Amino acid sequence: MADDTPHSIVVNTSPWISLSICGQINLLERMYKNIYMPVQVREEIMAGGIGSFGVKEFKTSPWLKISKVHDKEKLELLYELDKGEAEVIILAKEQNIKKVLIDEKIARQQARILGLEVIGTLGLLLKAKNKGLISSIKPSIKKILDNGVWINDEIVKGILKEAGE
Repeated sequence: MADDTPHSIVVNTSPWISLSICGQINLLERMYKNIYMPVQVREEIMAGGIGSFGVKEFKTSPWLKISKVHDKEKLELLYELDKGEAEVIILAKEQNIKKVLIDEKIARQQARILGLEVIGTLGLLLKAKNKGLISSIKPSIKKILDNGVWINDEIVKGILKEAGE
């Protein structure tokens, strides 16, 4: 049952929505063999209704694996995180998956403390550019920002600099 392949990742709500906004959800399938999403994250995405960002992409991504967290008591240990973030971390640990896609600072810190490799939306876009999957990350970042997703200016500048844009 455990999936220890380095080509697996567990995805949180905000990166899924951000990648949907900029039309890059397919990067997940192109970069990872197994993409997991906890039930709670699915619920958060679907809560916005059919017209919300991420819903159409969710419904048209048969490669996405929705998984339940088995040890619900562990959710209480990550009380400072929202339920979706906590489930991402716990699911990764339960399935022996090393990588998580999370944008929120506190959740990223908790994931690292628990030995997980953390990547965020902008890091994923940069990695995709470095692999030649996309030619530029600036248009994607602009779409994300234009649609109301807040990203720290210094992080945006740093990623763009690293991307040579």
